[in-house]
Amino acid sequence: MSDHASVTRGTQAAGDRRRRRLFWRSLVLVIALGCAGVALSTLSRGARPPNVVLIVVDTLRADKLGVYGNGRGLTPFLDELAQRGTVFLNTYAASSWTCPSVASIMTSRYPAQHRVTGFGSRLAAEEVTLAEAVHPLGYVGGGFSANFRLLERLGYAQGFAFWRSDVRMPGGLSGTELNRQALGWLHGAWQPSSSRPLLLFLQYMEPHGPYDPPEPFRSVFAPEMNGATDRIHQLQLRMLAGNWEDLTRTDFHVFEDLYDGEVATVDAEIRSLFAELGRRGVLDNAIVIVTADHGEEFWEHGGLTHGRTLFNESVKVPLIIIAPGHAPGQRVSENVSLIDVAPTLLELLGLPPEPRFEGRSLVPLLRARSAPDGSGHGLHAAPAFEPGRDILLQLEPTGLKIDGRVHAEGLVHRSLKLLVRPEGEGDTYDLAADPGELQPNTLTVAGQSIALLRALETSKSALDRRASPVAAGEELSEATLEKLRALGYHF
Repeated sequence: MSDHASVTRGTQAAGDRRRRRLFWRSLVLVIALGCAGVALSTLSRGARPPNVVLIVVDTLRADKLGVYGNGRGLTPFLDELAQRGTVFLNTYAASSWTCPSVASIMTSRYPAQHRVTGFGSRLAAEEVTLAEAVHPLGYVGGGFSANFRLLERLGYAQGFAFWRSDVRMPGGLSGTELNRQALGWLHGAWQPSSSRPLLLFLQYMEPHGPYDPPEPFRSVFAPEMNGATDRIHQLQLRMLAGNWEDLTRTDFHVFEDLYDGEVATVDAEIRSLFAELGRRGVLDNAIVIVTADHGEEFWEHGGLTHGRTLFNESVKVPLIIIAPGHAPGQRVSENVSLIDVAPTLLELLGLPPEPRFEGRSLVPLLRARSAPDGSGHGLHAAPAFEPGRDILLQLEPTGLKIDGRVHAEGLVHRSLKLLVRPEGEGDTYDLAADPGELQPNTLTVAGQSIALLRALETSKSALDRRASPVAAGEELSEATLEKLRALGYHF
């Protein structure tokens, strides 16, 4: 038997096991919901569960939104949207690049558990995705990604009735085209009169490099680039080649201005999408979640990219949740993780917790009139690990020849943050006193590094025992590697 046939047969067998598992799991959940009487009040009246709209913006830093303190006016629509829901001010992605981070959103598990650690990684069939977890309520799932590596064959489509990721252009689809595809599918797949609820996932690509915002956003946010097409092209080539040492401080300001233009562009695209979803009745009594998979560096720590460090510019992301019955306009400062998204959604829908999920439900924070800060800490006391509230960060090896990681893992305990390099050495930061992470191992926190390292090792050991087996991935072709290089990844 050929290797290809073996992999194909193995994939089919895994798919059969997953379908059997989901059938029995759905049956048990339906019986449990009926017997325990824990279903949504709307369900008890025979009404359809709320639709769910999950938006992920690729490479969107939290500090670029007005609601997070940015004053440039980049995100007027997202800022308006935030006023209708709850804003989580300190949200961390599980990793600092797309594939592991999106897999963590979908599975509520860490990269070392779901094993999506490289561009060719495949999500293990043993994983339970968010889309699969809501099957007992009859959701029709449609997923649309402008990122060309979130492929159906790599497992990202598990649980969705329809999935599409763009494979033609390395830079991904424009937001306009992504909206067109999603709305086109929606027209035939779901109607307001449908008895089945809708789960709609979209991932936009605009803020990901290379940055090339359209008008009018280029003129508004990067006016110095008006008529400077050749200069932009040359700067982009140097960025993509990783020739950062040749760039000036002015060049970095130009890149950030162009990035800001892309952020404003995607805000306008999301506004257009929501206007159409509103006209089609999708947003009536809907749960809406808006977030990002990771951020972007602009030389804060010597880089112009993502996926190499776990500093806050790469891992702090926006999180906005709008849920029927929960008061709007709340701001939560407690540290949370994107692995908390799926458990939160299950509780909002009245479903029992999924045993494989590692995250916690944020519904108690949605209910709180004044959410606890959680960021203060007695800096001279040894920190005690707080499962569910301490934030774990992971940057696993990708399997490529060049390992450009500065960090391998990290832990955020209230206002303390530990970052560990691949060789095992670590630095500790006091985010309350040093939010830019510029002063590692200061006198106030140096004595706590050992306690944080022990907490990290304790949590890792427990998580590793619940990891999935490595699924057979795919080898990257030279054409795929060229597409990745065109997005600024260096091999």
